[in-house]
Amino acid sequence: MTLPEQRSGAAAVVFDCDGLLVNTQGAWDRAYAALFAHYGRRLAPSDRRGLVGLQLVPLGRRLAELLGRPAEPHVLGQQLYDLVQTNLGAGHAPMPGAVDLVHALAGTRPLAVASNTPAPIVRAYLEPHFDLAAFDAIHGSDTASRPKPAPDVYLDACAAVGADPQRAVALEDSPTGAAAALAAGLYLVGVPSAPDLHFHAHLHVPDLTAPELWELLSIRSSPARTA
Repeated sequence: MTLPEQRSGAAAVVFDCDGLLVNTQGAWDRAYAALFAHYGRRLAPSDRRGLVGLQLVPLGRRLAELLGRPAEPHVLGQQLYDLVQTNLGAGHAPMPGAVDLVHALAGTRPLAVASNTPAPIVRAYLEPHFDLAAFDAIHGSDTASRPKPAPDVYLDACAAVGADPQRAVALEDSPTGAAAALAAGLYLVGVPSAPDLHFHAHLHVPDLTAPELWELLSIRSSPARTA
């Protein structure tokens, strides 16, 4: 499998972060549990899945609904972000194949990160596991005019590395992020972070070690799949 002709050559690759490059679910789950316990509530698994990929403003609104509006949405969203930041060092790990894939791609084409999480938190997640110099740009919700599912963060990331979105590839794990990448015009590889997450993509793979992903990007075979 190869990329369409207009996306071949030195096409940029733009990664999501949470659930795609780094397994941050533990930090977020602990933050949600602490926030809901503080307000005397419990978060149902189905409601937790609905929070995946939301940026601060829509996240705050949804939290207000789930918690019975004990505070303003922006306050609840910021409380959650503060709790996440206190858990930054608590056991998050790179997703399978992520380190190898970034290492294999580094220097072959522009690489960027486009996340709905603020960029300082994204860098804190990435730094223990990746060489940050491999990424030519790291963009988060704190710098985008509109969060995902709007295309802004992807368009900003492509502009930062001088890439035409029509010749770039996005890797996403959530419906919210997938919608943003498609709206920006990128070729989308979907890597769902949970079995029950379904969204449109040009290609779906189970994880970042998938041989078809490495073939798509014209890089050597994934070490995890090599005999």
